[in-house]
Amino acid sequence: MKICISIYTTIFFLVMACAIGFANVVPDPVLYLNAADNPAHPDAWENLGTEGGELLAADKPMELEEGTIEIPSLGINQPNAKYYTATESHSTFGGPPQKNTPLFFEDWTLEFLCRRNGDFFVEEHHFAGFQNSPREGKQGIRLWITGGQNLDTSIHADGGKQGVQPLNIVLAQGEWTWIAVVGTSGDSIVAYQDGEEVSKQAGFEFDKGLPIDDISIGANSFDERRRTFNGSFAIVRAYDKALTEAEINQNISGTFAVDPADKLSTTWANVKRGY
Repeated sequence: MKICISIYTTIFFLVMACAIGFANVVPDPVLYLNAADNPAHPDAWENLGTEGGELLAADKPMELEEGTIEIPSLGINQPNAKYYTATESHSTFGGPPQKNTPLFFEDWTLEFLCRRNGDFFVEEHHFAGFQNSPREGKQGIRLWITGGQNLDTSIHADGGKQGVQPLNIVLAQGEWTWIAVVGTSGDSIVAYQDGEEVSKQAGFEFDKGLPIDDISIGANSFDERRRTFNGSFAIVRAYDKALTEAEINQNISGTFAVDPADKLSTTWANVKRGY
C-alpha cells in the first residue's frame, strides 16, 4: 500500500509540475476581450481574437478599474489586475449589430472571468448575449441573472426559443469567478464554474451559416442594455469549438500565475481521498 501511494505521489507531482510549467491558453478564440490590453478604451473593447474588430461601448462606458482578482479554490491571487465595472444602467459593451464583427458558431464555448457586485440597477439584470439579429431571432445564447445570483440561459436554435435547464452557476456577490458554457451542436450544453463541471443538459443544432452579430457584454442585447449586469468583467472569450474540461482549466492556469501551493494542496487532498 505504501509503495502504491508513493508511486501515485511521484506521478502526481510530476504531472502537476508539467501542468504548471507548460500551461498556455487554448489558441484561436474568435472573440477575446481583455481589460488589461484594450487600446480602444473607453470607446470600445477591442477584440484580440481571430475575427478582430471591436465591441463599441454603449451609452455610458464601463469604468476601467484596477484591483486584486482572487479565487482561492484556483490558487489565483492576482494584484494590479484590470477589469471593467458597470456602475449604472446602459453601461455595456456591444453596439448595434451592424457595427459588430459577426461570429459563426456550430460548436461553441463562452468564457467569463467576472464578479457580481450587487443587485440589479432596474427591473432585472442581464449578463451577456451572442445571437443572430434581430434579438431573440433564429439562433443565439442569452445569459441573465435569476433569483438574485443564479446565472441562467436562454437558447435560440432551429429558428426559435428552446427549453433549457438551469446552469447551476451561482454568482455570489463580491466574489470573482471563472465560468464557461460549452455547446456541442445537437449533443449537449455543459456549464463549468471555477474549473469544475456544474451541469450538463441536452444540446441543440446550431447553423454555422447564421451570423452571430448581436453581441453584448453586460446585457442580452444592444436593445436591452438598460438591464445592465451590476458587475465586473476582466476577460471574455468565445470559441467556435467545444472546449473540454481540461482545456478550460488550461485557460485558467494559462491566464494568471496560479499559486502552486494552494493548487497542489487542494488537488493532493482530492487524490488522498481517492486512495
